[in-house]
Amino acid sequence: MRITKHRQEILDVLDHSEEALSASAIHASLPHINLATIYRNLESFVEAGTITKLNLGGEEAQYEIQDEPHHHAICNECNKVIHFTVDDEKLVKEFALPGFLITNLEVTLRGTCATHKTKTK
Repeated sequence: MRITKHRQEILDVLDHSEEALSASAIHASLPHINLATIYRNLESFVEAGTITKLNLGGEEAQYEIQDEPHHHAICNECNKVIHFTVDDEKLVKEFALPGFLITNLEVTLRGTCATHKTKTK
């Protein structure tokens, strides 16, 4: 994949973000790039394995660069996304299904973050 100026700008926005971003959030940072161009490039990056596409239950998919494979926990109150790691090999063994080969593991937990848990007590 050839890295154009726009592709580099999109990657830079993702690389400097501490959280996953939607195409619209990227577009807000790069208003000079057409939203359709952003979507097209994000999908190309996903196909190339450069970035990860996340469907965390919101209206839009989110995208992130994963330096290390990780999973996500989402607060039901504030939608805060917490990144965490676990031993994926153990999970693959735990979730082994007869006649099914697991090739990718994405864990998304939903609950209440520490900030909101203390407010509800």
